[in-house]
Amino acid sequence: MDHQFHTKRIPAKDLKSTEELRALWEFANFAFAHSLQHYPEMGLSEGKRFEQPTDFAEEMGVDGVTFITYASSSLDDSGDATIVATAGCKPWSSALKLDERVKRMREEREAREKGSANAPEHVNAGFYTKEHEDQLLKQIEELGPTDDSQVQDGIPRWEVMTVCVHPDWQKKGLADKLLERVAEEVSAKVRSSGKGPAFKLMARTMKEINEKYWRNKGFQPVAEKFFAPGTFGSPTGFHIADLSRDHGTN
Repeated sequence: MDHQFHTKRIPAKDLKSTEELRALWEFANFAFAHSLQHYPEMGLSEGKRFEQPTDFAEEMGVDGVTFITYASSSLDDSGDATIVATAGCKPWSSALKLDERVKRMREEREAREKGSANAPEHVNAGFYTKEHEDQLLKQIEELGPTDDSQVQDGIPRWEVMTVCVHPDWQKKGLADKLLERVAEEVSAKVRSSGKGPAFKLMARTMKEINEKYWRNKGFQPVAEKFFAPGTFGSPTGFHIADLSRDHGTN
């Protein structure tokens, strides 16, 4: 069957009000969980990539852009086309902000313990204890500061975000086409700001799972940090790697 693909562009400032937000949230979490199934030793299969739909929008920042690819033959029960791939970009920020996530999870746990009617329910509910949260915050603090500059040596840096392709639609070049759209978007933005044509695309990933994927896309490792066993429930610990690919330098 020949498939007709359509890609929609959504500026980050519009994400919270778009009708696609919940579908994007569900799709990103599904793709994240599916990728973890291949690495059971990591012990992270119970987690979500984004706890709430608004987390997806907030992670894209103010100046980011999300692209959604639909296929005409991917129809749900209502006859609407469903998401088969997505990717986005935003100005680079190397701050991991994991401390903010742990603190929010603590607030959610305490709200549940108090029986608050507004306490959120999610997959990780009941998984963390105060002692575990204290341990995570200590580990994160020990990692030290990070290079958070959006411009390095005069070259703007933009992060590739949430690259996801549905398992049934992989090996069709959808991720590559979305990365092309991301590169075109960033190129236009840096040129319009007078900072182009050169820029760097950055990718942040769990080394044990996706570093090989990004290397195959031409990205090169520039930094990594190790999170000790116990972090987010992983019995082995894991590395978070930052990778970079140059554009417009020739």
